[in-house]
Amino acid sequence: MRLFQIDSFTQKIFKGNPAGVCLVEGQLSDETMQALATEMNLAETAYIEKRGDKYGLRWFTPAREVPLCGHATLASAFVLFEEGIHDKSNPIVFETLSGDLIVSAERDGSLLMDFPRNDPRAYQGADNARIRALFGDSVLDILEVPNELIVILDSAEGVKKANPSSDVIAELAVNGVMVSGWDESGTYDFVSRYFAPNLGIKEDPVTGFIHTILSPYWSKVKGKDQFSCYQASARGGELMVTVKETRILIQGYAVKVFETEVQL
Repeated sequence: MRLFQIDSFTQKIFKGNPAGVCLVEGQLSDETMQALATEMNLAETAYIEKRGDKYGLRWFTPAREVPLCGHATLASAFVLFEEGIHDKSNPIVFETLSGDLIVSAERDGSLLMDFPRNDPRAYQGADNARIRALFGDSVLDILEVPNELIVILDSAEGVKKANPSSDVIAELAVNGVMVSGWDESGTYDFVSRYFAPNLGIKEDPVTGFIHTILSPYWSKVKGKDQFSCYQASARGGELMVTVKETRILIQGYAVKVFETEVQL
């Protein structure tokens, strides 16, 4: 089976978010897919299976399967386009646990992903005091979507300096905690980070799916629908996001790090 490692949301290797991409040949059990994802020890390892005109796509973290992953979807589309498996003139349709996801190749070499929009709501839990203690006086707002916690801080610098306890993060959300702040410097529109120890990821380098949640929030707050975004992890990554009525368009680049063969 062909296995790739792709860095997503960057044009430089060793930046952005690394993802494993497997071109599935024959049948793979869930146990085998999870074992390989654990072995790879990347934020996500993706599995692609040809299904007529579409492709089945699943994502596994080192700990478990997840219903949506942006950077590994970008990586998967990059492999299909760049390896000549799918014609760049036609969008790719992935069948996933989150419905059909569409990825198009743009003329500038970037990829454009069409994802479902997920608007956050006000936090309903009982941990407001713990959350504010974890991130300090810079907390402006606390929100949630199923399995995820969203903390809005008063500055991009506050996001970059955040150093929350993984033990506390693991207790606050089923999956993870995303932190975001507006970038008053004008370099980007907003910055973010994502901590997900329950998924086996202390901090995810660049996370496409959190932008399907954060972008609708910032769209309402700032009254705009297009954003230049930066995920302020140690590796860092850039995304362009457009907010639609029911969808989020996420645009970014990817680069191949290596390819190998795995005998299973």
